[in-house]
Amino acid sequence: MAAREPVTRFRGDYDFLSNFYPATVRLDGMEYLNAEAAFQAYKCISPEDRQPFTGMTANAAKRFGRRVDLRSDWEQVKLDVMRRVVRAKFEQHPDLAQRLLDTEDAELMEGNGWHDVYWGVDMRTGRGANHLGRILMDLRREFRQNGLPKADGAGD
Repeated sequence: MAAREPVTRFRGDYDFLSNFYPATVRLDGMEYLNAEAAFQAYKCISPEDRQPFTGMTANAAKRFGRRVDLRSDWEQVKLDVMRRVVRAKFEQHPDLAQRLLDTEDAELMEGNGWHDVYWGVDMRTGRGANHLGRILMDLRREFRQNGLPKADGAGD
């Protein structure tokens, strides 16, 4: 069986892969409107400071996340935080987990034009660590091996 074409942008049929996709994410007793808001909230030093993110759109959360007092260990924990947020999104939405499985063996790349070479791949240069795409592919592999999530209650 031939490999599927890579998914190079999380738009159109693949918009659900984006952290900006409107799918609620529950973590540590709070519910966010999207994965981006959840991720940005965890930049905060105290859990109480995460509360404003719960009602934010992805764009608003990204902007607000640039202005918070960043927790001192952020660079050490941000990859694990993203893994946790993405896992919660797909475990809490089995329909999205199925769509992730439906990408089969396609390479998943968050191609972008804003030069994010940590989470994605700069489409102009082709460079990037693609951490978000790798997290998604790891989760897809796990779902394939262990089955899809059954309940909508993960993350707390």
